[in-house]
Amino acid sequence: MTALRVVIADDEPLARSRLRALLADHADVVIAAEAEDADAALQAIRSERPDLVLLNVEMPGQGGVALARRLHMTPAPLVVFVTAYADHAVDAFETGAIDYLLKPFDEARLATALTRVRAALAARRALAGEAATTWLERVAVTLGKRTIFVATASIDWLAASANYVELHVGAEVHLLRTTLSALEAQLDPRVFVRIHRSYAVRLDAVKELRSVGGGEYRAILAGGVELPVSQRYRDRLP
Repeated sequence: MTALRVVIADDEPLARSRLRALLADHADVVIAAEAEDADAALQAIRSERPDLVLLNVEMPGQGGVALARRLHMTPAPLVVFVTAYADHAVDAFETGAIDYLLKPFDEARLATALTRVRAALAARRALAGEAATTWLERVAVTLGKRTIFVATASIDWLAASANYVELHVGAEVHLLRTTLSALEAQLDPRVFVRIHRSYAVRLDAVKELRSVGGGEYRAILAGGVELPVSQRYRDRLP
């Protein structure tokens, strides 16, 4: 049985307690973390990488709907909103939420939501399995009359450079005639992530993420290379 890892985000202690009790009846559910405000929820989601977030709409801070719109990591967790307010339903579903539980809901209604979640996760895993062999494993780089093949697993970072992409492999730099967006679409998103309109990195090459103020960050790579991380892409890094 595949575990269903859940983060509960609700500012009401009684609501979190009731969700814990209801989820205890589902043997595959593992509660990875709980949070009582949006900032704590985002931190828990980034660190725990859950399959599902049970998310209250109205919480201290930015609120559940705004938080859901910031979940840009790959793969993003599924979201089920849990709220006492029906008038937020349209905004909630526009974020891509898979369900919307209106308090007070019963065990059967929660079970229905979890069934939808399991089906969506199964479909996602099946698709990922089909796509696993389609990610680019090496790229052909032309050097004069020669063509060399660079394994994508050896690339530390990529940079857009006019009509080319720079492939940074250790101390070596290779130029590939393509766009960064086109190349990114062929790379495994579990391995490479875009961090800026001009840069992408191999995730395990990032050693540190450093705030430089104003919502901007620097990704520190092995060897001391520093790359800008724009606010738009920040949530793609763990």
